[in-house]
Amino acid sequence: MGLELSRIAEHFRNEKGMTLIELILSAAILSLLFVASYTLLGSGMKIYRQSWEELSNLQNARYAINRLSIAIVQAKDVKVVSNSKIEIRLPDDSKVYYYLEYGTLYREKNGGKNPVAELSFIEFRQNPGSKVVKVALKAGKERSVTFQTSVTPFGALIGIQP
Repeated sequence: MGLELSRIAEHFRNEKGMTLIELILSAAILSLLFVASYTLLGSGMKIYRQSWEELSNLQNARYAINRLSIAIVQAKDVKVVSNSKIEIRLPDDSKVYYYLEYGTLYREKNGGKNPVAELSFIEFRQNPGSKVVKVALKAGKERSVTFQTSVTPFGALIGIQP
């Protein structure tokens, strides 16, 4: 047993190490692996940021169109104040305003102002003599999402007079 261990020890004592060419090749291979992994990681982060932006835009647009549709359907009367502002009269005769200001859709009631969603564009349209309100909105800049809908206030359907 002792003779065998001394032979193994002798073998390791005679090792001289790696040559310069082996060191250069291993360093080159290692650098290629690092560059490839860094490039892959960078691409993954770029795709993640783009997906996150798209998801955020979609979520803002969906929430805004849903909130506006519900508010208009529950209204007693609706009046388009401007292309980007709408006045909604509720069944209790209180007024609620929705409008776009500096990229944010706001809901204003009784002097209180609350943000609803981040949008880049909104347009309210209502033909004269019609109760139907058309809403078009866009969320995002580069990777934008656009929604359009037409909504009729419930009060107009059951004949409540404003």
